[in-house]
Amino acid sequence: MKDKTKKIIIFILLLLGALIPISVVFLISKVPNNYPNKRVKTGFNKKISELSFSTPEKVRGIYLTGYSFANKKERDRLISFVDETIINTMVIDIKDTTGKLMFSPQNEKLKKIPLSKYALKNVEFVKLLKNLEDKKIYTIARITTFQDPTAVKIFPELALKNRYGKIWKNYGGVSWLDMTNKDAWEIPVLLAKEAYYLGFDEVQFDYIRFPSDGNLRTIKYKNPPKGGKRYQVLKEFYSFLDKELENIKIPRSIDLFGLTYKKRKNKEYDLNIGQRVVDAGQYFDYLSPMVYPSHYPVGYMGFKNPALFPYEIINDALKDGEFILKNSSSTKALSRPWLQDFNMGAFYGKEKVKAQIKACDENNVSGWILWNPYNRYTKEALLKD
Repeated sequence: MKDKTKKIIIFILLLLGALIPISVVFLISKVPNNYPNKRVKTGFNKKISELSFSTPEKVRGIYLTGYSFANKKERDRLISFVDETIINTMVIDIKDTTGKLMFSPQNEKLKKIPLSKYALKNVEFVKLLKNLEDKKIYTIARITTFQDPTAVKIFPELALKNRYGKIWKNYGGVSWLDMTNKDAWEIPVLLAKEAYYLGFDEVQFDYIRFPSDGNLRTIKYKNPPKGGKRYQVLKEFYSFLDKELENIKIPRSIDLFGLTYKKRKNKEYDLNIGQRVVDAGQYFDYLSPMVYPSHYPVGYMGFKNPALFPYEIINDALKDGEFILKNSSSTKALSRPWLQDFNMGAFYGKEKVKAQIKACDENNVSGWILWNPYNRYTKEALLKD
């Protein structure tokens, strides 16, 4: 009787040993369709796409709106453009122009933010990024940080307000998250994590700054900068990003006003928007100053129209930026500027685009990225030798 009981027990144990793995496989296969990689079930556990494309020694990039990436015709056009030119990088918006998301987030808080009508399914998003990796195209997720009208609508308690308690807007009617409200800092962190899990090779933060236009005097910050030192607020935010994203093992970059790359006697000057190279350089891998010649004021460097002198403007900026970085006590960042490929102040064709690239090459920066809001780039300036 005892032998028979033992045999039954052994049989049951063997049966359980066979069934448990099958049960586990079954449970994993029941992961919602939102998660392309079935190893990922909830929250931020693992990267959805195990891409591992290292940063090119010299990034040569173009910018894509979320719509351009989502639209097959536009995407195919730009991929063909990359194939036929020296371009090796795409900077891709993960939100549309209003702040709506171009993907379905995993995080519960971000799920409250509406999706763009052009949003891709995550399965397709991951597949497209993998296809770009297979073509040796480096991908950077661009995150508009504090200028975010959609997030303001969903989380009005985090919005930048005026002295009357109403939501403040700039001259373009665009609302911002309050950069002095630490509760607002979580949103860009969560977006960066989402970009990582989708499979982007890098995350880039734009609009980490205080507003530069609008009726600035009416703004009432939740936590006004002590002594008016706005750069201290941003430096604290940089540190927060660094800590919160320490396990996200991909590079981080930041967009800066072009005039941050200018030597100044007043070391505390932050353009009244909080941006200083010396601060950003401590926390980001790459700094991308927007050194568009058309954006420099009349008379800058003695030029009546700086847009007509792209080489001179960018050469001067990069030299000053390198000086600032070299004389900073603890910086890890490399320069990778945004260049102008749009008509403003002057016609920008082959010669002016190439002049900017020449300035970058001569200053041995880590690459460059072209900006055109319509994603139409000057092919003649970018052809392979």
